[in-house]
Amino acid sequence: MRANCDIMESMKRIHFAGAVFLAAICAAALALASCRDWGRQKNVSPEFVKDMKLVWADEFDGPSDEPNPDYWDYNTGAHGWGNNERQNYTRDRANSFVSDGTLKIVAQKGDDNKWTSARLVSRWKKAYTYGYIEFRAKLPTQKGSWPALWLMPNRDNYGNWPRSGEIDVMEYAQSFWGTKAYGTCHCLAGSGGKALANAGVDVKPADKKWHNYGVLWTEEKITWIYDGKEFLSYQNPHDADYPQKYWPFDRDFYVIMNVAMGGTLGGDIPKDAKKCQMEVDYIRWYQ
Repeated sequence: MRANCDIMESMKRIHFAGAVFLAAICAAALALASCRDWGRQKNVSPEFVKDMKLVWADEFDGPSDEPNPDYWDYNTGAHGWGNNERQNYTRDRANSFVSDGTLKIVAQKGDDNKWTSARLVSRWKKAYTYGYIEFRAKLPTQKGSWPALWLMPNRDNYGNWPRSGEIDVMEYAQSFWGTKAYGTCHCLAGSGGKALANAGVDVKPADKKWHNYGVLWTEEKITWIYDGKEFLSYQNPHDADYPQKYWPFDRDFYVIMNVAMGGTLGGDIPKDAKKCQMEVDYIRWYQ
């Protein structure tokens, strides 16, 4: 009887030790998941979003590695895109894919020393007039890279660029601007290096930490917001003689996400550069 009691007591101790060990493993796993989720999902959106309706979002958490074809198409080609860029935009999964709940846009140099990348567009699929548009992203910081998150008119109602407008939510060019991400809008009254609204905000670190890049776009004003704080705005002047010269921003715009290489803002690409990546956690459009 005593031997049986000793055996039962030993078994209890083993079960208890196992339970404690399993609990410790579970606690550690939960803590790790919590930290990972906090790092990706901590809300730094502006307060006014709570009073708006989410009309479209892509959280990049689908079952396929292909970006949702109901939302995204691709610009393709290698003709410089008006800025002497070096990359050839493709549809290949090597240049754009979804994994672990985020979108990756990858620019890479092939064995032929030519660069490929991706430029995703929501034209004819998802386009809206007005609202708050927010991206959460990590940006490549390599010299020569030029990532961008921006909006273009679904139709050229007022004519070719820049007559129908352009809203750049975020552009980042380490070679040209250092550690600053820029917001800009282009129209007939001011475009390119003479844009009517253009300002940068220091982003550190752009590649290691998630940051929110957004634009609040209304009939009266476009406001650029970084991590929940405003840093630039452009007011509708309501010009009586030629309103669309200063404000073509009254039609549907669609989303573009891309990583360019070289060109007027990307600058020289180091010879030893091989690959860089922009990672997007989500895009959300509120109204």
